[in-house]
Amino acid sequence: MTTSPLLTLAFIGNFGGGEIILIFLIVLLLFGAKKVPELFRSLGKGVNEFRKAKNEWEQDINDVMNQEPLEDHDFKKEESEKTDSVPTDPVPSEEEKQTTN
Repeated sequence: MTTSPLLTLAFIGNFGGGEIILIFLIVLLLFGAKKVPELFRSLGKGVNEFRKAKNEWEQDINDVMNQEPLEDHDFKKEESEKTDSVPTDPVPSEEEKQTTN
């Protein structure tokens, strides 16, 4: 019988009081009574930092979504205007003639 990874991880969402106590006892045995408060404190700080970063990202995304859209440009028209306005054989101006002589 093969089980998919999705089915094997389905039990994670169904924590009860007994499961939480069991996990706490295992953590207490692994880290000791003196290290557990420090461990949970650092875990709480990490969760708070994650939430803060997530809220900043959401705020940035909302700010960008609420901005006025940029004007649409007709790049083909701009390109043709540039080619029309540039002479093919440039004629030097009077100032350029004087600086070269």
